[in-house]
Order: sequence, then C-alpha cells, then structure tokens
Amino acid sequence: MDSRLFWLAAAAFVGAIEGGLIAGLLPLISADLGVTLGHAGLVVLFYSIAYAFGPPFLALVLGGVGRRRILAGAEFAFASCALLIVFMMTFDALVVVRTVLAVAAGTYTGTAMATAAMLAPYGKRGRYMQVISMGQAIAALAGVPLGAWLAAQFGWRIVYVMLAVMAGFAALALYLKLPRGMMGDTLTIRDRLRVLRNPGVGRALLSTLLFMIGSSPLIVYIAALMSAVGVGYGALPLVLLAGGVGAIACSATAGRMSDRYGSGRTATIAGIAVIAVMLIFVALPHVPPDLALPALMLTAGAQGFVVRTYSIAVASHMAQIAPGAVPVAISLNMSAFMIGMAVAAAVGGVVVDSWGAIALPMIGAPLVAVALLVWRSVPEGPDGEV
Repeated sequence: MDSRLFWLAAAAFVGAIEGGLIAGLLPLISADLGVTLGHAGLVVLFYSIAYAFGPPFLALVLGGVGRRRILAGAEFAFASCALLIVFMMTFDALVVVRTVLAVAAGTYTGTAMATAAMLAPYGKRGRYMQVISMGQAIAALAGVPLGAWLAAQFGWRIVYVMLAVMAGFAALALYLKLPRGMMGDTLTIRDRLRVLRNPGVGRALLSTLLFMIGSSPLIVYIAALMSAVGVGYGALPLVLLAGGVGAIACSATAGRMSDRYGSGRTATIAGIAVIAVMLIFVALPHVPPDLALPALMLTAGAQGFVVRTYSIAVASHMAQIAPGAVPVAISLNMSAFMIGMAVAAAVGGVVVDSWGAIALPMIGAPLVAVALLVWRSVPEGPDGEV
C-alpha cells in the first residue's frame, strides 16, 4: 500500500480529535462563556456551514497548487486557529475562529480523501480511503477520550493548546514527507457542477443530507443524552471511548465490506442499523440505574460503528458512480454531510432546550428512514444502472 497514505492518516488524526471532542466540550464552553447548551451548539452550526462551503471555494482560489502544499498549508492553518481559540474570551469570537478552523479542516480532509481515492488501484478504493478513516478512528478511540478527561481536569482550553502543537508538527511532516508532483484540482465551477448531471449524484447527496440531519444530533448533544439517561458528565471519557472502539472496528472492516459486498448494499445495511441504534437510545432512560452507564457505552459503541460504516460506504459509492470526477463527487458529498450537520446542530439545540435530549432520536429516526428510501434509488454504476 502507498506509504503516502499513512502520513495523510496521521494528520487526519489531529483534526478528528477536535471534531469528535467538541460535543463533549459544549457543556464546559457554555458554562465558561455564559451561554445555554443549545446556544453553544452554534459553534457546531457555523463550523459545519464553513466546512461545507469554504473548502470548495478555496479549491477554486488555489487552482493548480500541488496537493503537498495544500495539505501542509491546511494543517498549519488548523494549528494557528487552534492556538487562537485558547485566547478567545467571548463566545462570538470563539465561533468566528472555529469557523475559520473549519475551512482548514475541511480543505485538508477533502484533499486527503480525494488523494487516497485517486491513488487506489481498481477494486481497492474502499481500502485506501479506509486508511484515512483509520487515522480518524484512532483519534476517536484514544485522542477524544483523553481530550475529554484533560478538559474535565484542567479546562477545555488545554485541549486546544495540545491540538495546536500536534497540528503544527503534522503540517511540518506533511510538507517534508509527501512527494512533489501531486497536482491539485484545476476544475472550474462549471466543471464541478457538471457532475450533478449524473443521475445518481443528486440523489446520493440528498440521502447524505437527510441522514446527517437525522443522525447527527445524537453525536453533537451526547452530553445532554447522558444526563437524560442518568449518567453524570464525569463518565463522558468512557462514553467517548466506547464510541471510539466502534469507530476503530468500523475502520478495520468498512472499506473491505464495501469492496466485497458493494458500497450501495453496505450503506443500506448500515443505515438500517443506525435506525435500530437510535431506537435503543430512546429506551435507555428505562434501564436500571446500575446498568445505565454500561448500556450507554454499548449503544455509543454501536453508533460509532454503524454511522461511520455508512459514511465510508457512501463516499466509496460516490467515487464509483462518478469515476471521471472523483474529487468533485467526494467534495460535494462532504458538503452535504456538513450542511446536514449544521442543520442538525441548529434544530437539535432547539429540541434539547425545548423538549429534552431524549426527543432527538425520536425525531431523527424517521429522517434516516427517508434518507434510506432515497439511497435505494441511487444507481450502482456511472451509467445509471440501479
């Protein structure tokens, strides 16, 4: 396997810690900066919007800049924003800086995933993309729980100090270790939009959007769900660790499942499993108190596995149905992913403040079901065969 993938995965590890940990930091941020938990969700809302729209625009500005410079530069920008966040004393300022951080994170992830897909030999695209996902999954397994523990002990700002240092080293490693000659994307806006003429791309993007709106609130407001189940905030590192175990198990299997059984079928099965997990969340408040934490950890682990499996399978399928525009298709799917996350953060915040966290899966499960109905209409190949 191409050794460049492992440097890409190492840098993805850092960004995935920040993205995975923010849900656990929301209660601390809201208390520190004097806003409600639902209002604190705005840091996720604006991050997601910037992540969706910033990187595609930046790709146009950068034009034919080599991937090595784009990847190293995006990681350095991430490090700079993480360091700035440490000194933000108002909630509005925090939102602004994290929004800029989102553009850097999205630019890196999109470029890394597209690079992995383009490097892959025929029939191994899922496995190559799985390597990048493995870096993210290791972050969920080790980095996110550790970050949650450090935040609980020393405050949420210490996490961003560590992220800034790690991202700085990652940027340097990418610049020194990645080879020259990996050319960037020179497609125009018209070229990028042309991929939407593909009969399956639009439906796949709609499916991703609906899926994220339905499933993401359980991730963003996991701390609120813990309270609804009767589990204290101090157990957050254990819950995040369980989710990380599920994510690492997914990263070891999801790519191979997509390659062996087909990405369309794999995504369908994973989506059905997501609905089942959401229904389990609804039942958790009725579990005996002594079993609440173990039950929540098992559910969080299952959620980490099935949600990530769905995402990997969909990304692989997007490359399959648009083989002539792999970077654009994956970028558009990431945009739909993050727009869905933004809507989920906004709507989820209202739901949590108005009706409580346990209403999140009850509202989200029907949306995921609709997303799967749309997904079943997506063609299996570039010629439109379903």
